[in-house]
Amino acid sequence: MIWGRCMVAKIRQFRWDDAEQITGLFNTINGIVGTEKEFSHELMSQTLAHPSCRPEVNCFVAESPGGQLVGYALASPEIPIGRTVASGGVLEEHRSSGIGRSLLGRISDHVENLGVAVFHIQASLDSQHARRMLESEGFVHVKDYWQMRWEDGTLPAISLPDGYGLRTFELDQDEAELTSIQNAAFGEHWGFNPNTVEEIAARVRMNSTDPDGIIFISNGGSLAGFNWTLRNENGNGSVGFVAMTGIHPNYRGKGLGTAVVVTGMEYLRKQGVDSIELEVDSTNTPAVELYRKLGFKPVHHTVWYEKQIR
Repeated sequence: MIWGRCMVAKIRQFRWDDAEQITGLFNTINGIVGTEKEFSHELMSQTLAHPSCRPEVNCFVAESPGGQLVGYALASPEIPIGRTVASGGVLEEHRSSGIGRSLLGRISDHVENLGVAVFHIQASLDSQHARRMLESEGFVHVKDYWQMRWEDGTLPAISLPDGYGLRTFELDQDEAELTSIQNAAFGEHWGFNPNTVEEIAARVRMNSTDPDGIIFISNGGSLAGFNWTLRNENGNGSVGFVAMTGIHPNYRGKGLGTAVVVTGMEYLRKQGVDSIELEVDSTNTPAVELYRKLGFKPVHHTVWYEKQIR
């Protein structure tokens, strides 16, 4: 995320007819225009329409006098864990003009009215201007995350303990089970907000998800873990993502994580992806070691900033 320091710009709430411009802003600010990661208008519309988003309430845009959107800020409230996460940015040619700080101020006021205790924002380690601005507004650096990429290589053979098996997600059947295993696997992780069945049902129907790309590992009738993969494809290529991998606390220490991750990677490779990416907490040593052994390499470093809300 990149924030700016104001040309005259109107800060207002998002309207649904802004969705196409938001798509362009998102792609440009994140440097993914012309790449296999570039969002389509349809995928962005699905993202904004997700039950957890509510952009007409939680999103603010910066509009130039000519009606062009030059920046945005989106809050994602996570009321069950008492925090809100914000994302957004400003087009490069309009940075250092006060727009970013105005957007941050507007979204901060909104967050304070949500009744949460913590406000989090993620920024690139290289984005010195954004980091200085956040620190000047009372945010403190609390976490480091790595984006890792796998491009080619030999994957290990899958080995499962006796009694364990693999299967893929079934629409209109497994939404509750996926919700349950995800919440159990990540309940103790920093920043995880429990999902509802409604939220999971909406997410598995987005263009980036194929039910066959969600892999379950089971022991008898019980789910032991899962790997949720995503894929984005356009005229510039295709890229896969290991979006979430989790093992139920009752089944850890059995090597199941490797098996379920490799199964998901094999699925993505069969779809012809050019590379596979993931994001991981730099302090999650078991996960980092697993991904390194599979051939993933760090390619980008982001930092999480936190502000306590009075």
